[in-house]
Amino acid sequence: MTNKPKIKIAVDLVMTITLLLLMLFQITGQQVHEYLGIMMLCLFLEHNFLNRKWYRHLFKGKYKFYRLVQTILNICILITMLGLGYSGMVMAQYVPFSISGLISLARRLHLACSY
Repeated sequence: MTNKPKIKIAVDLVMTITLLLLMLFQITGQQVHEYLGIMMLCLFLEHNFLNRKWYRHLFKGKYKFYRLVQTILNICILITMLGLGYSGMVMAQYVPFSISGLISLARRLHLACSY
């Protein structure tokens, strides 16, 4: 196995563990949740970078039912993760690189994207 598949597996494994830890907000608290969220966003962007070939092949080939469903789900996950990242950075209180914006709207977006 070359390095790239190993890196992909490692990124996916760390993303899975981070996602589980993000769901423990009541236990970890807001500060840990924010840093885990930033970590998850970075891992998600890395995951997409490592799988950038998927984007290049998006408009190639025939779309049968399974491929169509898979593509729609992937695009929904992409939109959801970007919404979570943006809204989380707007609401951030502990991470040093937060974004200014409407916190009430960001909270609604964060809840909608997370559930």
